[in-house]
Amino acid sequence: MTAQTHRLDVDRVQVGVREYGEPGAGPSVVFLPAMGVPLRYYEPLFEAWPRHVIGVEWRGQPESRVADLRRARFGYSDLLRVDLPAVVALAADRGAPQVVLVGHSLGGQIALLAAASGTVRPAAVVTVATGTSSPTHLPLVLRWQRRLGVSVVRTITWAAGHWPGDRFRFAGRQPRTLIRDWAYEARHGRYRFAGDPTDYEAALTGSRVPALLIDLAGDRMIPAGAVDHLAARVGGPVERASLSQRAGFDHFSWARRAPRVVIDRIETWLGAPAGPR
Repeated sequence: MTAQTHRLDVDRVQVGVREYGEPGAGPSVVFLPAMGVPLRYYEPLFEAWPRHVIGVEWRGQPESRVADLRRARFGYSDLLRVDLPAVVALAADRGAPQVVLVGHSLGGQIALLAAASGTVRPAAVVTVATGTSSPTHLPLVLRWQRRLGVSVVRTITWAAGHWPGDRFRFAGRQPRTLIRDWAYEARHGRYRFAGDPTDYEAALTGSRVPALLIDLAGDRMIPAGAVDHLAARVGGPVERASLSQRAGFDHFSWARRAPRVVIDRIETWLGAPAGPR
């Protein structure tokens, strides 16, 4: 399946978008990647999905380049209040009758927060390997390790003026504001974004958008407990699902090595009589 590429001029940034398939009678999928993961990584997933799919490249990644991340000031709020609405508007322009937001890791958080706060109005939200970065669900020793890791990321980001994640093989290169937003939730287990007065925890509690939260068994980065912690903060209706571990099936590789496993679970939920339709 050949992808169509689009460039959206959003907030002085050209945001890259890839479109697979054509709109049908059912909702289209708007897919949101994990932090620091280029959209092209998910090509096997998009090509295997028998549905109209539009994927967005987050700012700072290869298809949505930012000239100088040290001077960039975008964070979670910009992704969910500026970039995502522009992508959903593109889906409508392309003929999508409705959209389902499907997010991986960070993408799932942005999807839940955008739907809960009303910046977009999807038919449903699906998250894959999305959970809290807070250590509250971990055993005591691992809690301290997680807190130390978060402190190290914050310190390096402050010293370098951005997060050089390509050097540490974690989260890609990110601006200081986005890392500050990530670190706040990782330390406190709740969302608060720089320069944004919205009470996102209250919005999550009051959300009535149907949501499916999927964890991947064996995922060391976001285990089931981390997904449970986030699910408990969402008002609902919320369904939790777990997918069994496979060879090479981890936080990232599922999208390339076993995309049909995830697609089938999502499609089953979307098509269920009591599902979001």
